[in-house]
Amino acid sequence: MVSLPEGCQSELMLIQSPKLQGCTMCIFWDIEVTLEGDVRPKLDLLMKMPEEAMRMDSKNIVENAPDYFLNLLRILGPEASIESVIKTVCV
Repeated sequence: MVSLPEGCQSELMLIQSPKLQGCTMCIFWDIEVTLEGDVRPKLDLLMKMPEEAMRMDSKNIVENAPDYFLNLLRILGPEASIESVIKTVCV
């Protein structure tokens, strides 16, 4: 399930799987426009996982997920990166 909790003006996208209760991925974005007119989007991935899931994460995937997401952004761009995260939850 993908939702924008604050409606279409939201700076936050929640991604949740009904199969993984309590696991939430949150994509936060902020768009900065400089006085010179440069547009600088900033996207971050935040993870919320139950304590039980965190104990099973021996490879620290949840802890490193924000960095992995930033790498995806550099390689794929914003749209494909967000789509990849959503597809990951759907599998």
